[in-house]
Amino acid sequence: MTVLNLIRPELLNQKPYVTRSTPIKHRLHANELPWSALDMDIPLNYYPDKCLKDQLQEQLADRYKVNKEQIALTRGSDDGIDLTTRLFLRAGKDACMQFPPTFAMYSFYALLQHAAIIECPLDPLCQFQISLEDIRNRWQTNCKIIFLCNPNNPTANLFDLDFIASLCNEYRDRSVIIVDEAYIEFTEAQSATCLIPEFDNLVVLRTLSKAYGLANLRLGVLMAQERVIQAFNAIMSPFPLSSVVLDLAQQTLEKSEWFLESINRIKEARSQLIKELQLCPLIENVYPTETNFILVKTKDSMGLVSWLARQDIEVKSFPPDSSLQHHLRITVGDELQNEILLNALSSFQNNYLGN
Repeated sequence: MTVLNLIRPELLNQKPYVTRSTPIKHRLHANELPWSALDMDIPLNYYPDKCLKDQLQEQLADRYKVNKEQIALTRGSDDGIDLTTRLFLRAGKDACMQFPPTFAMYSFYALLQHAAIIECPLDPLCQFQISLEDIRNRWQTNCKIIFLCNPNNPTANLFDLDFIASLCNEYRDRSVIIVDEAYIEFTEAQSATCLIPEFDNLVVLRTLSKAYGLANLRLGVLMAQERVIQAFNAIMSPFPLSSVVLDLAQQTLEKSEWFLESINRIKEARSQLIKELQLCPLIENVYPTETNFILVKTKDSMGLVSWLARQDIEVKSFPPDSSLQHHLRITVGDELQNEILLNALSSFQNNYLGN
């Protein structure tokens, strides 16, 4: 038995939409307009160039240290999550497991697929870690997907590679382990992509939205063993990414020095911001972070959110029924943004203590 048995049977032998892989001079086959309103190096009136897609795929495969056959491009990692739920979850029959508090889009797409959601909550008293025993106690036979955000959003903690390997091994042939590494570039940790040759039930998601500063391009990456990628390709739309997106992504990936400087700059700003937040009387706890955001516990989260909004600052808050109802998630900004945030916290503190 292999991971192929976990794919929805009606999709297992689905044929992908095949597009032309070689350039053609006179395009009279795709009902395209022969001109465009905008004059650009990339012809916007034509469908995306597959050669550009193949080039970017090879570039990313080299960067992520996987084979080019083990990678598929998506419209952000959200699209990757959507594709996994559609490929593996049968409506009304299958379930997925998640570890709340975590990224909301896992349950969003699972519910769209009419799948059940198994909750295995993270404990703040244990630094939001989870054990294999916790998972065993909640896992059910219809659980086809286990979503693991690493580092986790919004708690900012990291799960080590040995834990991921053990999870893949324990649920081999039973569940697909989806490791979402949207924030992995901000850590010193090794990516789970190194485990792909060993486990056919491992899918790794990456995005260029965070560390590469390309959120507006909507470009993500899905990585798994070749046969699994073939199954994903079979259910993807013919032209998910424009040539404009592909070209801009290639240009960005060539700026290696900029990327390293940007990561170091965020890490330095993060360290300084943590020190300042730890000195603020209104903040009860600043959690360890392996990301470009910081989770804090506050004495008056709603009041603070409202005050910051009046200063034209928005941070992430959580609903009253959440285990993080007294917490805020704060993105690490540039030096000026962080200074403005700290000044706003100080002014709210004076107002708060005055009452």
